[in-house]
Amino acid sequence: HRSVAAKTAQLSNLHRTTELLQHSIRALRLSKKLRDLMAAPDPEKLDLAKAAQLHFEILSLCDEYDLSGIDAVDEELNWVRETGDLLRSVAMKVLERGMDGLNQAEVGTGLQVFYNLGELKVTVEQVVNKYKGLGAKSVTVALDMKTISGGSGYGPGGIRGSGTPHIGGGAKAREALWHRLGNCMDQLHSIAVAVWHLQRVLSKKRDPFTHVLLLDEVIQVRLIVSV
Repeated sequence: HRSVAAKTAQLSNLHRTTELLQHSIRALRLSKKLRDLMAAPDPEKLDLAKAAQLHFEILSLCDEYDLSGIDAVDEELNWVRETGDLLRSVAMKVLERGMDGLNQAEVGTGLQVFYNLGELKVTVEQVVNKYKGLGAKSVTVALDMKTISGGSGYGPGGIRGSGTPHIGGGAKAREALWHRLGNCMDQLHSIAVAVWHLQRVLSKKRDPFTHVLLLDEVIQVRLIVSV
């Protein structure tokens, strides 16, 4: 019985070791593909979406089969994580450029990269919050009565003693306020158009492999979290 138990444990260990070797080899091969892809001579022609997919597969494989602690894998993982940071940085620049220029292709490329990284929801929320912050800042600046008035005290074009903004009868102050409000409306319009542009691309673009609509993916994740 002791002999059978020992051989059974040995067989189980061998089986586990074989699995670790297989998954480690696969992770290293995927890492080699990612290295070859990132070594492209022309950075402008780098396939960001494919690189993001390889990055996600490598990390998922290592997490699923607990490959940490294997020296060869750990060395590659350090580089893979650094590559992930680079991909996020480049993809965000492409996404922001597409948002600023209302370029659907660039926005779609950026979104696809973050979808492949498994970070689409977080990225969309980050971009939307950025534009919300810009809108709030624009309104705050436009209604900064102290700056408009350019003075202090109670009276035309000043600030009441209680701190309440007061323009009074100053024509220059009123003109400055309307000018600021005009600029604010222009900025809010640009922000609204940019966010609408993001929503439009999300509602059109599908992942080429799973055919999942990116907008559905974002909404589905939010619904799961809320439930």
